[in-house]
Amino acid sequence: MNLYEQLKPEIKATLCKEAKDYEACIECIFDELKTKTRYSELTIDSLRTLHTFANLYTYQLTSSDVLFGDHIFNIK
Repeated sequence: MNLYEQLKPEIKATLCKEAKDYEACIECIFDELKTKTRYSELTIDSLRTLHTFANLYTYQLTSSDVLFGDHIFNIK
């Protein structure tokens, strides 16, 4: 299962909403997530972009969130 399929529904919904204004960026994010199967395959830049368009802010994250991506993906 790729990372796009593992996106939490609320994250995917936010990204789809943002796609109305930032279609090319969101399309690139979705395309990349469809080619990856593990959170650790994502680059720092990809994660930063994903957080930006999902309206997730670093002050809301724990170190575990950053390390494992549980706040974005249904990985377990």
